Amino acid sequence: MGLAPSAFPHDHRPPHFTLWPGAVVAVARIARIVPVVTLSNVSHWDERETDVAALLAPHLRAHHPSWQLGFTKPDPRAVQTVASLHDRDPAEVLHVGDSLDYDVRGALAAGAQALWITPRPPSAEALRLLAEHPGRVTVVPDLARAVGHIEQTVLPSPHTIRSTTP
Repeated sequence: MGLAPSAFPHDHRPPHFTLWPGAVVAVARIARIVPVVTLSNVSHWDERETDVAALLAPHLRAHHPSWQLGFTKPDPRAVQTVASLHDRDPAEVLHVGDSLDYDVRGALAAGAQALWITPRPPSAEALRLLAEHPGRVTVVPDLARAVGHIEQTVLPSPHTIRSTTP
């Protein structure tokens, strides 16, 4: 930006941030079955006030704020970089978020899957996007259903019949 560090406005106050009700419990449940990594669009100043990693500890494998990555969602490089940092192909990533524009579009552009939490029915534009990417986006109305979807997708069904060959 061409500003000396001493000239940067240090009185910046980001908007107040709180986790969704039940977020810590939800992340803890998910972390029991798959590694949980966060990707946040925050500046260094915002993160000082809203320490997501501290709020969700000890359930996170890692926290990746955009200011450290150098990319923000929906830039596909944000998701791709996080996947690479964890030795994963983006196709193995399920990006969970509440923003069609940032979370869903960013995940799809990166080659990942998306779990979109939205209490409203998808718009015509959103439905077109979902139709362009069949099977890559799941839409749920709330955090509890997001957790349920992840558990159902990852955990084996108790009704699965397994056979062993002698």
